[in-house]
Amino acid sequence: MAERIITSEQGQGAQRWEVPDVHGPLADCELVTETKAPKTDEDGAGEDTPTSLPTAERILEIERQAYEEGLRLGREAGHAQGLEEGRQEGLARGQAEGHAQGMKAGAHKIQERLALLDGLIQGLEQPYKALDTAVEEELVQLAMAVARQLVRRELKTDPGAIVAVLRQALEALPSAERKLRLHLHPEDARLVRETLRLDELERPWSIVEDPALSRGGIRVMTDTSRVDATLESRLNAVITAAWGGERGSDSESEQAAEGRQETHPHV
Repeated sequence: MAERIITSEQGQGAQRWEVPDVHGPLADCELVTETKAPKTDEDGAGEDTPTSLPTAERILEIERQAYEEGLRLGREAGHAQGLEEGRQEGLARGQAEGHAQGMKAGAHKIQERLALLDGLIQGLEQPYKALDTAVEEELVQLAMAVARQLVRRELKTDPGAIVAVLRQALEALPSAERKLRLHLHPEDARLVRETLRLDELERPWSIVEDPALSRGGIRVMTDTSRVDATLESRLNAVITAAWGGERGSDSESEQAAEGRQETHPHV
C-alpha cells in the first residue's frame, strides 16, 4: 500500500488529538466506536465475504418447523375433506332415511284411505241389500196378489176349478182316512155343494165354511191328518221352487201347535 503524504498547507487545519483521561468514572468516558463499512466495488474491494454454514441445531429447527407446517396443512386439508365427505354421506343417508320414512308414512296413509273407502262402499252396499230384500218381498206379495185375482177370475168363469183342487187334496190323504172335514171359503163352499154330490166321494165328508181362507184354497182335516191346499200354501211352494229357499206357509204355526201329520198336495 503506498504512503499518503500530507502537505503543510493541508496540516494547518488539523486539530490536535489528545489522549482522553481514563482514570475518571466510566460514565464520563466517551467510547468512540469505529464501524467499518463493508468494502464495495468502488473502494476497490474485490474479496468475497465468507458465508457461515447452518449448525446442526439450526438444521433440526428447520426440519421441526417444516414438519409442523406440513402437519398443520395436512390437518387442515384432511379436516376439510372429512367435512365434505361427512356432508355427502350424511346427505345420502338423510335422503335414504327420508325416502323410507316417506314411503312408510305414505303406505300408512294409503291403508287408512282404503279402509275409509271400504267403509264407504260397505255403507253404500247395505241400502242396496236392504232394497233388494224389500223388492223381493214386494215381488212375492205382488205375485200372490196377482195369483189371488187370477184364482177369483177362474172361479167365476169355471166354478169347477175348486172341485179339481178338492180332488187333488183328497188324493194326498191316506186311503184309510175317514170323516173328512172340508174347510172352504163360504163362496167356494157354495160352489162345492152345487157341483159335488155327497155320494160322489167314497168317504163321508162335511163342509166347514171358513171366511179366513182365501178363495180357491181348501184345507182337508181328519182325526189324524191334514192337507193344506190353501192358496197361500200352494203359492209358497211355487215361489220356493222358483226363488229358492224355504218360505213358511200360514199353516205352519198351527201345525206345530197341533202336532198333527200334514200332507201337502202337488201343485
